[in-house]
Amino acid sequence: MAESEGAGMPEGQIRRGMIASTVEGSTYTIWTGALSGSFLTGMAVYLGAGGFALGILGALQSLATMMQLLVAPLVSGLAHRRNCMALFAGTQRVGGALAGLLALWLLPPPASLYVFVALQVLAWVANAPTSVLWHGYMCDLVPMDVRGRYFAQRNAWTTLVSMLTVLLYGQILDRWPGRPGFTALCLAALAAALVNLYWWFQHPELPRGDSRGSHSFWESLRVPLTRPGPHLTAAGFYAAWGVAQGLATPFYPVILVQYLGLSFSTVSWLTTLSSLASILTAPLWGRWEDRVGQPRAIGVLALGLASVPLWYLLGGKLGLPPLILGHVVYGSSSMGMNLANQTLNMRLAPREDRTSYFAFFAAATGLTGFLTPVLVGPLTGSHLAQLFVCSALLSATLSLFWVLRLEARVEAQMGTLVASK
Repeated sequence: MAESEGAGMPEGQIRRGMIASTVEGSTYTIWTGALSGSFLTGMAVYLGAGGFALGILGALQSLATMMQLLVAPLVSGLAHRRNCMALFAGTQRVGGALAGLLALWLLPPPASLYVFVALQVLAWVANAPTSVLWHGYMCDLVPMDVRGRYFAQRNAWTTLVSMLTVLLYGQILDRWPGRPGFTALCLAALAAALVNLYWWFQHPELPRGDSRGSHSFWESLRVPLTRPGPHLTAAGFYAAWGVAQGLATPFYPVILVQYLGLSFSTVSWLTTLSSLASILTAPLWGRWEDRVGQPRAIGVLALGLASVPLWYLLGGKLGLPPLILGHVVYGSSSMGMNLANQTLNMRLAPREDRTSYFAFFAAATGLTGFLTPVLVGPLTGSHLAQLFVCSALLSATLSLFWVLRLEARVEAQMGTLVASK
């Protein structure tokens, strides 16, 4: 294994850091299993949430992604990245779990719902600095020639833990519905948050990853916009993709729990199938993307994700078989897509302004990914099917546009960028 980029670390320390990151990510999925997706939707519905509140909760991850743009200049060039990541990650995870317990036991409705949503928003915003720093930290830790394989393995392990966790949570909620079951999930999330915090401190403290330089706050925000390069093409696609997916993806749990009336056990088994598809195909995607490059992979994977809303709609007419197929396609394609985007962003971000570039990519996806479900959330009551059809058509159009026009452009721009260095 080669030395990691910029860190100059020995192989043994690199491996220990990569293992710590995998365990940290796995414990995080125990937390997200309880406080995201179908179970978060179920808790919100129990607290009396309508379409607007569900839209906000469904867009929490996109909100945290969008906020990276604002926090990036503030955390760029930090000398103690590990401690900073641990602080903000711990705030999110411990705070999110306590918010659930507070809403379930100490507040009456409707205040319990308002406080729950507000505190979940604040918890995810607190995670934004961690996300910004993490990408640069992993660039310094993981050698470039093994990134596809490593992140595929890391994602496979985290997905496996998530799958087992979701199965357990589904059984808990079916056996103890309502407040007792959601309380158990919040307590599990709190325990996972504390273990997760411990593993953050098992990461090695790496040297400073980039320099603050002479950029002011606003100059740091403008750096990626004022420099030509393939990152602009990629970010434009990410923004449009956030709109297309935001019409349907945040509402997948809503259609399963609220409209189809599936039990939490059934939902957890469907999620398990999605996780299994992710786990089994992650190594294949990682090796394939290392071989053919991320631009080619993105077009193929985007087309697979474009079909998912249609499978959900067919599930409302034909029952479980289309839902099963939709979850398998979603699990496999989203694993590959996330991996391709992650490693492509690492290639496109120059070391001297890496934090600004990662925040720029995050904002491109997060802004539209957050605003879209919040704006269309009130329409889910009577126009959910139309939203899903629009999502499928727009996503398919974008995937074809990437294959026919943008893929070759990004490849050419990347070649020019490498030749100029």
